Amino acid sequence: MEVEMSFTFFNIQNRGQAGQKGIVRLNSLISLKCLGALLLLIAWPSTGFRQTGPKDRLLERIENASTSRLPGTLHRLAQPQYDQGEVGSLFTVGRVTMIFKPTAAQQADLDKLLREQQDPSSPNYHKWLTPEEFADRFGLSSTDMDKVTSWLQAQGLTVDETARSRRWITFTGSAGQIETAFYTQIHNYFINGESYYANATEPSVPEALGDVVLGFRSLNNFRLKPRLKSRRVQFTSSVTGYHYLAPDDFAAIYDIKALYDSGVDGTGQKLAVMGQSDIQLSDIRAFRSASGLSPNDPQIILVAGSRDPGIVTGDVDEADLDLEWAGAIARNATIIYVNSANGAPDSLQYAIDQNLAPIVSISYGDCESNFTQSDINAGRARSTGQCTGNYSRRSCRRRGCSRL
Repeated sequence: MEVEMSFTFFNIQNRGQAGQKGIVRLNSLISLKCLGALLLLIAWPSTGFRQTGPKDRLLERIENASTSRLPGTLHRLAQPQYDQGEVGSLFTVGRVTMIFKPTAAQQADLDKLLREQQDPSSPNYHKWLTPEEFADRFGLSSTDMDKVTSWLQAQGLTVDETARSRRWITFTGSAGQIETAFYTQIHNYFINGESYYANATEPSVPEALGDVVLGFRSLNNFRLKPRLKSRRVQFTSSVTGYHYLAPDDFAAIYDIKALYDSGVDGTGQKLAVMGQSDIQLSDIRAFRSASGLSPNDPQIILVAGSRDPGIVTGDVDEADLDLEWAGAIARNATIIYVNSANGAPDSLQYAIDQNLAPIVSISYGDCESNFTQSDINAGRARSTGQCTGNYSRRSCRRRGCSRL
């Protein structure tokens, strides 16, 4: 099976003076999800959640003498027949995320909240949490976060981000530093003409962290794949018999024009689109001009600590499609493009933690078997409680997943 990550997230934002929680009431915004229309009409109430703060869990000193192994981080394509040996010790492994597990009580509380957020009869229905509110109920304590940060830095690693939700920390280091700190090996792999790196063995953490660390993301650079299938076309061609949609066609077919006529066109909204390639603004501008839309360049944000990925073949087309059609349906919305060399999930993690927009779009996917358990855990750590999502799955046979 393939997991195609196309979903929309909602999370509340704070407004008003410092220390004062404001009520945010959002107008309607229309966004395109994988060439399907989704109309969002959202009003955000104040959450009113109590914030007591989690208890400290790291009561012992973090020492490297005794370790605990963390299974579930080996990518299925990191196989011996593709192994080209270890990367150099100075090779940079960027933006690795250490994910923290909740206590049993926190997980039970979170499961209960998730049910209530989707239950119209519950007082918590659609009452989303800010990252800080999430942290105070489901994250590590601030003291524990400081201890983990100090330990990582003591290993020579550079801490890039500490999550506002206190559910993860992102760091960068050399392969030698990561191998020493986590008792693993980073190898090169050559598959179908392309080079990758990945951990060849399961990592370990100091025993004091064994019940706190859930896993890692980005110990490898096997990235999600764009879902775009393209071909050379002409709009509404009488020659080929194919019919292609312009934004006004889409509005007519999905009955959006009436909303436009009533003033619902994305004005005052923000929508963040996730990517893993630079884009060419000339493409977006040409699409809007040909479609009769007013100029509206997306804001471009490179994830802090990420290198610039440059223009990536295939990914740039996916980004163009997402940006063009999100902006074509939500015509006057502010579109934010979040970009990372570590892939669209890294962009997603950053967008949620930085609360860049109340609506987030990601259209990348991959075969289910290509997700490690740590990848799955990372997705849960990013999304639960702060937002809601819809995932679609399709057959590997239909979408050409790797048979390796």
